[in-house]
Amino acid sequence: SGFRYWIGTKNSNRYVDIDKGFKTDGVTLPRFTGFMRPVAPRWAYIKAVLVHDKLCKCQKVELDCFETGSDADFVNISQKEIDAEFYTALKALGMPKYKAWVFYKAVSAYQFSKALKQKLNKF
Repeated sequence: SGFRYWIGTKNSNRYVDIDKGFKTDGVTLPRFTGFMRPVAPRWAYIKAVLVHDKLCKCQKVELDCFETGSDADFVNISQKEIDAEFYTALKALGMPKYKAWVFYKAVSAYQFSKALKQKLNKF
């Protein structure tokens, strides 16, 4: 079965479900972060990676509408918030704060360069 990740805090009203079998390339580290390789096994932080990859793919989160009795609704989530959730998830999984910060900055820089490249390609 997969798992549910609550955005912000556990049991908040926003979440993303990660289905079993969701595809990811795992922990991809930019060259400049090679010195930060985790001491834990490579897959120790896979849930954080899965959440980040799923949110980047869909750019939406579900709203838990239990209180209203309606079906779940979807709302957009910004790339900045997606990257911040990656940082939060890494820390929750036991990565030291300074390493999580480096990975957060690395994914933020990657997303910025990706967006810039897309804008430049439009010209």
